[in-house]
Amino acid sequence: MSAFVTGGSRGIGLALVQAMLKGKTFSRVVAAARTDSEALQALKFQHGDRLVTVKMDLTDEVSIQEAVKSTEDFCQGSLQLLVHNAGLMHPSGRGENSVTRLDMESFSKVLATNVIGPALLTKALYPRLRAAAQEEPSKVVAVGAGVASISTNQAGGWYSYRASKTALNAFMKNLSIEGGRHKVSAFTLYPQMVETALSKPYVKGNPYPELRSPEETADQMLELITSFGISDTGRFVNIWSREDIPW
Repeated sequence: MSAFVTGGSRGIGLALVQAMLKGKTFSRVVAAARTDSEALQALKFQHGDRLVTVKMDLTDEVSIQEAVKSTEDFCQGSLQLLVHNAGLMHPSGRGENSVTRLDMESFSKVLATNVIGPALLTKALYPRLRAAAQEEPSKVVAVGAGVASISTNQAGGWYSYRASKTALNAFMKNLSIEGGRHKVSAFTLYPQMVETALSKPYVKGNPYPELRSPEETADQMLELITSFGISDTGRFVNIWSREDIPW
C-alpha cells in the first residue's frame, strides 16, 4: 500500500510518516513539505526505498503538479491513502482576534494553504486513488480543527483559519459524496491541541485536559484511519472520543 502525507517534515505529519514506516501496512510512503528537515532525512536513510521525500508548496499549483508527477513511478500508479496534514494558522503566527486585522494577502495565503491547495492535490491524485480502489476502498483524510465547527463557535476570532478549516470540511464532505461512487472514502479527523509549532502560541489556553504529543496523536489517527471503512465517509471526528463533531 502507498500513502501520501503533506506537511511531512515536522509535527503531526512527520509523526504520521514515522508511524507508517514502523509498521508493515504501507510499503511506500511519500512525505511532501515546503522544506526538508533533518528528522525526515534520517528516516529516509533508515528506511531507504520505502520513503520518498518531495518539496511541494500548496499555494503553488505548478509545485503541486510537479510533486505529483515526480512520485508517479514510486506510487506505481495507485494510492491507498492521502493525508492532508499541512496547515497554516496565519502568516504572522497568530490568528486574527478582530475583523479589523484582516488583510487580503494573509487571508488568501491561509485559504490557499488550508483549502485550495489540498483540493488541487486531491484532484491531481484522484486517478491514483480510484485505481487503488479497484482492489479495496482508498481514503482521503484531512487533519481538521475544532474551530471549523460553525454550530459550536462561541468564542469567535481566528477569522481566516476558522473560515479555511470550515471550507476544508465542506470540501471533504463534497468529496465523500463523489468518492462514494468510486469507492474513495473521505473524512476529517480532529486531534485536539497537539504540541506543535502551529499550536505553540495557544498552549496556555488549551481547553483540553492534556497536550498531546505528535507521536501519540499519529498513532491514534492511524488506528482510526485503518479501522474506518467506506461507511465512515463524510464524517468529522474527534480522534480521542471517536465522536462526531457538529458541523
